[in-house]
Amino acid sequence: MATFNVTAHTQWGQQVYVTGNRPELGSWNPDKAVPLSSASYPTWSATVVLPAKTKVEYKYIVKTVNAPVTWETGPNRTTVTPPTGTYITHEAFRH
Repeated sequence: MATFNVTAHTQWGQQVYVTGNRPELGSWNPDKAVPLSSASYPTWSATVVLPAKTKVEYKYIVKTVNAPVTWETGPNRTTVTPPTGTYITHEAFRH
């Protein structure tokens, strides 16, 4: 399991998502990416069930209606999910 928390300052109508190399993260397809909640804005978050002890690559994206998807810059983020419990991120969106 993984809880993704990312600080992202957005404009009205924008939504932050996480996507990655796992089917649970949309397999890099922005249309299947996991939406993050803005309930603690500017921190966006979501918890995703991922297999234990699995290498995961991911990035955050911003979607705006009728606009191209904005991918964060830099290399893919990587982690290995723990054998038990939840992997928790506290990151900032890279512009």
